[in-house]
Parts: sequence; C-alpha cells; structure tokens
Amino acid sequence: MTEAFVLAWTTSTLNDGEVCWVMVRDAKRGWELPGGKINEGEAIEEAALRELFEETGLLGTAKAYDSGIVEGGHVVWIEVEEDPVPVSWQSPEHRIEEVGWCMQIPHDIAWNSEEIEKMLGHDWSAATTLES
Repeated sequence: MTEAFVLAWTTSTLNDGEVCWVMVRDAKRGWELPGGKINEGEAIEEAALRELFEETGLLGTAKAYDSGIVEGGHVVWIEVEEDPVPVSWQSPEHRIEEVGWCMQIPHDIAWNSEEIEKMLGHDWSAATTLES
C-alpha cells in the first residue's frame, strides 16, 4: 500500500489578482509543489502546513483540501501573507535547492504539467473547507 501524501498549493493573500503559487526545486526531481508524506496521527492540513514550513520557511493558513486532484494524494490550498516577489530564496531543507513564486509552469517540472494546470483551474469552493 502506498503512503498517503500531501501537496501544498500555496497562494498569497497580498496578490493583486495575478495567479501565482509557490514551488520548490528538488535537487534530483526539479520543480514541484511543497509536500510529502502524512505522519501517523497527523491531519491532512497539518501535514501540508508542516511540509510547507519545512521546505519553504513559510507559515500560512490552510483554507481547503481536495483528495481528487492527484492520484493517491491530497492537495491543500494554503494562503500566506507574503508578497509574491520575483526573487527566489533558500530552503531550510537541504535537498531543496531553491524556493520561488511561479506565474507559469517551470520547464524542468518534476511531474506532468497537467497536474499543475488542474490546480490552476480548480474550483476550491467545491473542496472540503478548513478553519485552521
């Protein structure tokens, strides 16, 4: 059985209507969303918030999650009160080479670009709402 995993779809509350989200560049896989396995006893949103912080240093609020976007995993929409800037930064995680805001899908993406496109067009109002 495959372990459940989470992905953090992270957007900014300070955004001026432009679509942008946070991605990390893994040393081996390339650009991907922050995320990882769910620890035993950990709620889906707790795992996503933890992974986001471990990989980016960002703290946010989990707004909703959907378990039907990526096979075998959960995507949690997280909002952060950070200004999306065009400059990347260092990750606290050694295997992450870079963290940055994206306005388009990077060329060296770790997985299929259709998964990011699904998230870009996702209707979060139909997802499970959280109050974290």
